[in-house]
Amino acid sequence: MEAIMKKILVSALCSLAIICSAFAQEAKAAYPYDRPINIVVPFGPGGSMDIAARILGDYFLQKHKINVNVINKPGGSQAIGMNDVLRARPDGYTIAFPTFSVLATTPKLSNVGYDINSIKPICQVTTLPATMAVHKDSGIKTLADFIEKAKADPENTVFATTAAISYQRILFTKVLNRFHEGLKVRHIAYNSNHEVSTAVLGKHVTAGVNIPANTAPYAESGDFNVIAIAGTERHPAFPDTPTFAEIYKDQMTPEDNSWISVSSWGGFLASNKVSDDKIEILDKLIKEALQDPEVIEKFNKVKIDIVYLDSKDFMKEIINSSDLVDSLLQGKKTLD
Repeated sequence: MEAIMKKILVSALCSLAIICSAFAQEAKAAYPYDRPINIVVPFGPGGSMDIAARILGDYFLQKHKINVNVINKPGGSQAIGMNDVLRARPDGYTIAFPTFSVLATTPKLSNVGYDINSIKPICQVTTLPATMAVHKDSGIKTLADFIEKAKADPENTVFATTAAISYQRILFTKVLNRFHEGLKVRHIAYNSNHEVSTAVLGKHVTAGVNIPANTAPYAESGDFNVIAIAGTERHPAFPDTPTFAEIYKDQMTPEDNSWISVSSWGGFLASNKVSDDKIEILDKLIKEALQDPEVIEKFNKVKIDIVYLDSKDFMKEIINSSDLVDSLLQGKKTLD
């Protein structure tokens, strides 16, 4: 009898071990560990979002054994990449890493098949505040100097941004309309932030409204004077440069606070069909990565600011950016 009981006990323990092993394997293979995550970057290689995605992908591989494929899908003012994500199976394994224009402007300028209601925000990773710079030899030291030059010589005062309707152009045009009514400043659109910086460096334009990562190297070399920047506070790379809110604080109304500090966000989006539990898992993983000292060091090295917002607060930022564009376009398809 004792021998029979021992056999039963051994058999039960073996069965329990098998069950526990099965549960462990199932847990290990649960989302998002069972297959690679595709991060669709709607820009070409080498830009801020592409670099940030690869830094985060390396962290997920090293720390969590999660494989990440960074897929560059430029074109269509980010619509090509965004639509690829929205057409993918909504299982949380294909997510987008775009910026401001993908929702704030692109769907309002053409029928791209999606809008703000088509997505679920995962989290914001960074902001790219509009950064206005001039050549050191321009004689312009402040934004007030630029405005005076525009008034005195409108034909030869030009500001440059990427694209015909980009975040940078939207924000600076709003500044001009709100605080310098009637003043028209010529605008030139370039294909990339690098081209904007090159145009300022070559004195082809009076000023470039760019992003910190593309402006900082020229400011550090002494080639650029950085005269204004968006954001709620001064940027660490340009501690002597006032924000637009600082510059116009004596003229601002409470309503101006809703738009003047808006920056171009960079963050992760998913299809609105992805389940909330998977959004929460991704949010926590990305937040963890952004708190890692090595990740922080890598971001700082390439001058990408970590400005994390969870899904709920990120949606508020997306709505604010969309409202800024609506207030300026008012149903139009152009700023010209």
